[in-house]
Amino acid sequence: MRLLILVLSIAASTSLSAETWVCRHDDPEREDLTFVPQVDGTVAWKHRKLGSLDPLKLIVDSDGLLTMSTQRVNILYSRFFHLDKFSGRMGETTFRASILRRLAEKDPKLNWNTVTTLWQCEK
Repeated sequence: MRLLILVLSIAASTSLSAETWVCRHDDPEREDLTFVPQVDGTVAWKHRKLGSLDPLKLIVDSDGLLTMSTQRVNILYSRFFHLDKFSGRMGETTFRASILRRLAEKDPKLNWNTVTTLWQCEK
């Protein structure tokens, strides 16, 4: 009986202690982002100044990768985050309507720095 209680308490504490990732950008103008995968298939995230934002959809949560995206189709933009858990590097890709048009038109002058942002994250 004691063994069962011990196993259940360890399992409960493991499920309650979700990993939290804090991501920083080299540009001091960009505020830190915090990501916490949830058990319901979403990722709670916060912007340091804006606070909690709409939950992201959890796409992949493996030992080495955390991938998440905006859940709703938004006319203004859609965002994807790919976090390499081993290095802590995260790429944020934001597709705005104007950029999607330029991609469809194969614009050779497209500035990819307006599409992808690199962050450094730690657990």
